[in-house]
Amino acid sequence: MTTRLGQPAKFVAVGTGGFLLNLVVFSALFGLGTWYLAASAVAYLVSNAAMYLGNRYFTFRLGHDGFWSAYARYLLVGLAVVAMNAVVLTALVEGLALDETLAQALSLLVVTPPAYVLFKRWTFRLRSARATG
Repeated sequence: MTTRLGQPAKFVAVGTGGFLLNLVVFSALFGLGTWYLAASAVAYLVSNAAMYLGNRYFTFRLGHDGFWSAYARYLLVGLAVVAMNAVVLTALVEGLALDETLAQALSLLVVTPPAYVLFKRWTFRLRSARATG
């Protein structure tokens, strides 16, 4: 039971660090005049790499075996998350006229739950105890 509760909490902790890193990178790029969707994609990919390490070694406590193949899957899921984030971000900026940085923060919160499921089930190929026996 601790693992069931612990993994999502650890995922959120790693995600919080990634969220903050994402916003710092986004703000820096956007402040330099980068288009908000491009700044969002770059910021997500930077934070994605940092979160992979945190989730691999802290959240799911996996060793070094399969590091690169899992990272390839993590990056593919990350690209899907970038696409989901771009849709939500565009809706918030263009549809609701929110500030781009606020919209980035909100859109990241919206895509976190499906990202967790995708990363856990496909990237790290972890199944629930119920599914494995």
